Amino acid sequence: MARSFLESALAGTLPSFAGAWEAQRRAYPPGTPPSDADFLATVRTHVVHLLGDGRVAETTRFFYALERLLGEADPILEELLERDLVGALAVECRLAAIDVRRIDPYLGRRTRAAWERARA
Repeated sequence: MARSFLESALAGTLPSFAGAWEAQRRAYPPGTPPSDADFLATVRTHVVHLLGDGRVAETTRFFYALERLLGEADPILEELLERDLVGALAVECRLAAIDVRRIDPYLGRRTRAAWERARA
């Protein structure tokens, strides 16, 4: 099963996520891969757990890759990432009572702007 662009760009930054996501991908029927929305929802859930557990190394790699991806994104991908990954992650972290001080040091300029818009 072919990996989507988002999977290729982000899944490798989260080693503890890669195996679980690969197993989940295999659960989809042949010819119907998971959507980008499915992938992003699963990534968000995983990142919230990592932040809650204080797993700094993985979250650092994830946020650095996300910042780089936002910098290279076309307007459509940028909107998708800002809305369905960064913005939704900000909301989910707030709901999970993740202290923003665990996240703030890892946010780059673009990621921080999207995060702040979601928190407003």
